[in-house]
Amino acid sequence: MIKAIVFDVDDTLYDIKPSFTQAFDEIFNLNISEELMNEIFSNFTQQRQLAVVESNSDSDLKLSKEEIDFHSLHHTFKKFDLLGLTQETASAFTNAFMSASNSIHLFDGLTTVFNTLTTKFKLGIITNGSNDVQLAKIMKLKLHHWFSREQIITSEDAKAKKPDPLIFTLMNRKFNLRGNEMMYVGSSYFEDIVPAKKAGWETVWYNSHQSPIADPQIIPDQTVTTPDELRDLLMDLAAQVD
Repeated sequence: MIKAIVFDVDDTLYDIKPSFTQAFDEIFNLNISEELMNEIFSNFTQQRQLAVVESNSDSDLKLSKEEIDFHSLHHTFKKFDLLGLTQETASAFTNAFMSASNSIHLFDGLTTVFNTLTTKFKLGIITNGSNDVQLAKIMKLKLHHWFSREQIITSEDAKAKKPDPLIFTLMNRKFNLRGNEMMYVGSSYFEDIVPAKKAGWETVWYNSHQSPIADPQIIPDQTVTTPDELRDLLMDLAAQVD
């Protein structure tokens, strides 16, 4: 029986695409159509996730955020035959992307969801990133109304980052629950679903980018593709608890 639901933050509880689009338009000024921008964003996101996994799995290849962004942009610019990418514009994009992320909002309906879930389950957050950056996002999203600092583990706290399953076992200890009593909701197959499943958790994959399942041995328990589907699934879970 699930007793705790734990969430990723970035691209799971809010949409990072507006920040991406704003930064992309500002730096590259390519007059991209909305349809093409959707494809560019999805490709960039998938390449970013793959680069993160490669960086974490190869002890000789540790990439910085800037290097991961450049790799992801390079693949995307090549795929869509775009012009204007240099080390300088890639660095400017990373800075603009971070700056644009200051204006973020929870997906519609999640306030009601969290008000309901908090009466039924223990709630937590596991997120990669520094305390300064991630806790600032949590405050901007007003998540502190439902998640105390004790319910949050950042990769800085854990001295390890997803996809290391260690962070998930740390949350088990924090909540004094077994893995099969925990559920994780995340947007990255490699960083969220794989390590949570390895830790014995149930998983919900918020797969808004329609990414493929890379390992047929590791299947998410539930998959949703829109904020509405995520909201409905979580409310259904709450309704099942007396």
